[in-house]
Amino acid sequence: MTAVIGQVRPATADTVAEVVRACSPESVRRRFTLGRAPDPDQVLVRYHRFLLAGVALVAERDGVPAGLLNAVPDGERTVELGLLVADPWQRQGIGRGLVGLVTGGPRWRGRTVHATVQAGNAAAEGPLRSCGFRVVPGFGWAEREFEFIVGEESPDGGTSGQGPDGLQRRTAVAHTGAAGYRDARGGGTREGATRVTAALLPRW
Repeated sequence: MTAVIGQVRPATADTVAEVVRACSPESVRRRFTLGRAPDPDQVLVRYHRFLLAGVALVAERDGVPAGLLNAVPDGERTVELGLLVADPWQRQGIGRGLVGLVTGGPRWRGRTVHATVQAGNAAAEGPLRSCGFRVVPGFGWAEREFEFIVGEESPDGGTSGQGPDGLQRRTAVAHTGAAGYRDARGGGTREGATRVTAALLPRW
């Protein structure tokens, strides 16, 4: 399915809030691997700085914020990926388009991008798998770790096809509006801003 992203912009507190409030409690629970489905406003208060960490991008559909991606360097050659797509726009290419901006662009070339997903979270696994991420064996039963080496596995120039590991590649989504996007917090890695995916955020 072709991605339906209209615009990609640096995230702001307001656009992040719109994405989170458009999510069901279950989607928010899965994103943060919580034991219960939280109120979205509680999530905004508790995890505000994580939702704006690193390179934070919001995808819009018909002018409405629909998805959020965080790419946070957490080592010299590694990047932690966080993804949240609001329920009305899931399974429409929003997540894949956002992930493709990381795996198909030059900014993170040569780095290993990784993401931790709660077991059974198909909405999060789908965009990762379609962009060529592979499961890291033996990570754990409750969560699954995915990784992708940008440049080595990315579809160079948008070429699709089957990679050497047997995963089916799809053309990375290019978006001219995302060129030159900046760190939403105005800098590089910061203490407390790393490891922003679900399993490693502070608990309730």
